[in-house]
Amino acid sequence: MNNVLYFVVQFLMEIVCFGFMARFLLQACQADFYNPISQGIVKATDPILRPLRAVVPAYRNLDLAAFAAAWVTAGLMFFVLGLLAGSMGGGPLQLITGSLLHILLRFLDLFWWSILIVIIASFLAQGRYHPALQLLHQITEPILAPARRIIPPMGGLDFSPILVILLLGILQRILPQLFGAVF
Repeated sequence: MNNVLYFVVQFLMEIVCFGFMARFLLQACQADFYNPISQGIVKATDPILRPLRAVVPAYRNLDLAAFAAAWVTAGLMFFVLGLLAGSMGGGPLQLITGSLLHILLRFLDLFWWSILIVIIASFLAQGRYHPALQLLHQITEPILAPARRIIPPMGGLDFSPILVILLLGILQRILPQLFGAVF
């Protein structure tokens, strides 16, 4: 029974954390807020983020309140999961750094999957509009554009996502080691 409760708590907290992360990315990438998916994310996260913005203001196009909410949610998730598991390994510093690492790794996962979906959709649904695909294009474009300057499209094929996916994979493997060495 404890495994089921552990799974349910982790699942729900990850969804809440993902909502805040998506809100952060939408603003950071300057995605279309008239997109119905964007509007849904904004409506779902606004009740918590609106009062939080009084304490954590935005910086340029970065919604730091959304990032802070995702970070706190991840920390709360680890705390509750630790209580459910019966072991609270480490102290507050480890909880803070572990939740920050978790958020950063989830951002890398989100970019990785978004790029993969955009690649597959470019072959399957060429020239078609879908709000989710449009949003994924807007989210991935800020990290794909610099890679396109390094590897320009050749013969109508864009190889820049391969470079970005490689770099994301390297970061996913290096970040835990960096956090382990620093903290």
